[in-house]
Amino acid sequence: MEIQTTRFGKLNIHDDEVIVFSAGLIGFDNHTKWAILADERNESVGWLQSLEDPSLAFAVVSPRRYIPSYKVRISPEQATSLKIDAGMETFVLVIVSREEDFVTVNLRAPLLINLSLQLGRQVITTDEQPLRHVIATETIPLRRSA
Repeated sequence: MEIQTTRFGKLNIHDDEVIVFSAGLIGFDNHTKWAILADERNESVGWLQSLEDPSLAFAVVSPRRYIPSYKVRISPEQATSLKIDAGMETFVLVIVSREEDFVTVNLRAPLLINLSLQLGRQVITTDEQPLRHVIATETIPLRRSA
């Protein structure tokens, strides 16, 4: 599939790179098809690009890069929706936001991705994670988000 994005230009996304979030993301319920793209300037950052809206992309990172002990506790229903079985690779990402003079990540609403089946779901954790965690001050260069 070829798409023209506002941030990355023309992209060729293969079927096995499409991640389906059947429930969408919080606030973006109608956006169900996404791809994860590498950032050319920062290897710790990826981009979750909507395949249905060329102007919609979110910077994402692994929370364990900043909080090695980070764990996600989810309900059985949330796990069932991802069809997670033993031996399947599950990836956890969090969305990066800029707030005043800080760059933060949302720890309470991570993205879980079953890489074996290319299924994703944004969940609200069932434990007492802090909502935001500061990962940098605004002195680091970030490209403007869509």
